[in-house]
Amino acid sequence: MSLSEKARNVQKTTIYLELVNATVKDSSLSNRYNKKAFELAVANKQLPEQAMSVYYSARILYTARDFTEAIKKYQKALEMYRQLNDTSGMTKCYRYIGISNFNMSRSKEAIASYLEGIKLAKRDLDYTAELLGNIGLVHNEMDNVNEAISYFRKALSINQSIHDTASLAIDYDYLGATYSRMKMPDSSLINYHKALYLFKKVRQDDRYAVSLSNMAWILPNYPDSLNSAINYFNLAWKKFQELGWLHFEPNIQFGIANILGKQGKLDESISAYKKSIQLANKFKRELFLKKQLYQGLSEVYQKKGDYKHALEYRILSSQYNDSITEKQKFDQIANLEKQYETEKKQNEIIRLQAKQDLTDVQLQKNRQLKILGFVTAALLLIFVFYVLIRYYDKIKLNQLLEQKNKTIERSENELRVLNASKNKFFSIIAHDLKNPFHTVMGYSWLLSNDYDHFTEDERRKFASDIHHSTNNIFRLLQNLLEWSRSQTGRLTFSPRNIEFKKIIENSVSVLRSLAEQKNIEIKLEYDNDLILFADPLMIETVLRNLINNAIKFTPENGLIEVSAIQITDQISICVKDSGIGISEEDARNLFRIDSTVKRKGTNNEDGSGLGLILCKEFVGKHNGTIWVNSSPEKGSSFFFTIPAKISV
Repeated sequence: MSLSEKARNVQKTTIYLELVNATVKDSSLSNRYNKKAFELAVANKQLPEQAMSVYYSARILYTARDFTEAIKKYQKALEMYRQLNDTSGMTKCYRYIGISNFNMSRSKEAIASYLEGIKLAKRDLDYTAELLGNIGLVHNEMDNVNEAISYFRKALSINQSIHDTASLAIDYDYLGATYSRMKMPDSSLINYHKALYLFKKVRQDDRYAVSLSNMAWILPNYPDSLNSAINYFNLAWKKFQELGWLHFEPNIQFGIANILGKQGKLDESISAYKKSIQLANKFKRELFLKKQLYQGLSEVYQKKGDYKHALEYRILSSQYNDSITEKQKFDQIANLEKQYETEKKQNEIIRLQAKQDLTDVQLQKNRQLKILGFVTAALLLIFVFYVLIRYYDKIKLNQLLEQKNKTIERSENELRVLNASKNKFFSIIAHDLKNPFHTVMGYSWLLSNDYDHFTEDERRKFASDIHHSTNNIFRLLQNLLEWSRSQTGRLTFSPRNIEFKKIIENSVSVLRSLAEQKNIEIKLEYDNDLILFADPLMIETVLRNLINNAIKFTPENGLIEVSAIQITDQISICVKDSGIGISEEDARNLFRIDSTVKRKGTNNEDGSGLGLILCKEFVGKHNGTIWVNSSPEKGSSFFFTIPAKISV
């Protein structure tokens, strides 16, 4: 064989291997290409290509979900790569052996394979991080959630060091899912929020859509965020449609049905559940999803008081539960049925002989039973009719009473809010305005009457305290004025397209000196081309109040992070601090006018609580939502949504 002919054959081997990789989902075609590649590699004594061909044979079996045979092929490829001292090839084999074992629920074997891969990867940080993430997934499946978190964080640390944005997004997504499994919605939401931002940044639309759906499942943990959850489900479905992933529609409808049930929209919830069941049947989805759908539908009917349908769908859910294990028993039942059929034929002969003797007696008995049945049915029908009339009369009376009670309750709530507004206003005037004025008046009197008796340092301190108090008075009066204008309907709402960059820079510049007094760093993270459709003055007021609040409750040398991300037609903004946090009970009352939650800052700063109430009003005028995630000593994260740019 000439050198040129040998070179052409080597090139042919490479081309066939590339074709195998491109057609791996078509097992028939890819096997045909792989057979030719292996024959050429053997003929040309190309050992690396032979190993790669065996590796691709395993990949074809893995794609066809024949994991047992795939593992055998991967082990054969592993030995060939070991003889070639090809650590990269060996690492790939260990990874897919681990994944195959994981798909067969063989957790220990999967982890052992991943650890062998990590030993070989050494300086290949990309692969090391990927294998650590795989180990985390196995622990998650085993309910070792703390171990899972540990491995996900190790992978995250490596990906941060090598600036691998796409892998970082996956790590945050894994953490969000694990914290959700641990019933820790705050941590889950923060990690999903980071994953969403990064998936969008690297344009991984498939993972971005799944993360939108995952966030939608977390938000119902916050009663004020149910509408936001539905918006996230709709955004996720829009992305799935763009990707052509129509089989996800049953899951989206399931999530929406669940939220509608929580909102008390029971008829809409029932409709969504039934639509999801139809779609699940259409796409031949797994039995476990159908079991959950029937169970959810049963619970909604139970809430509605329709116990007949509740029981009907509860039985269907149980039947699907039984069907999951039914296949395992099929062979045993088939054998029993054969034995039963044989015995049945023998018994049938005996039964037919006895049947003739009993026929006359049975006919007489049947006539008597029919007469008795007709009489019983007539009496039962009369009784049911009477009960139904009484039942519907009672329902009408209950509905009328409920309507009257709601009217009274609504009036009481409106009166309570008005009274709370009055009390809040007088409280601020009587206490929060009076105290700073005492400071200003006291120090100014001392300076005007005994100026020469004080040292230069004392006079500077007096001037600094006067400046601090007047700033507090100014900010409080500014919030009071905005609140008063809002309450009396004199506040002009003028939304327009405006750059987020200008809004945040204006807001931060006013408070930068206040943060520097406590040596607090303010970190900003957003796209420079982000545009809001909002009233600039209102949004500046919201951001200024949230950042000022963060400075107040963050100790010296702390960190405040302000981030923003566009999700379709909404901008999600987060102000996160490393401060003292707040209890769950106090967090629920932060945005209420009748709340008595008032706390001192880390440097004993005063606060009226009016700023956050004003934030909720201004965000509400933009049809947005505001909420807080916080825990004592772990800082706070304030989120709110604002419409994105509107094209003219």
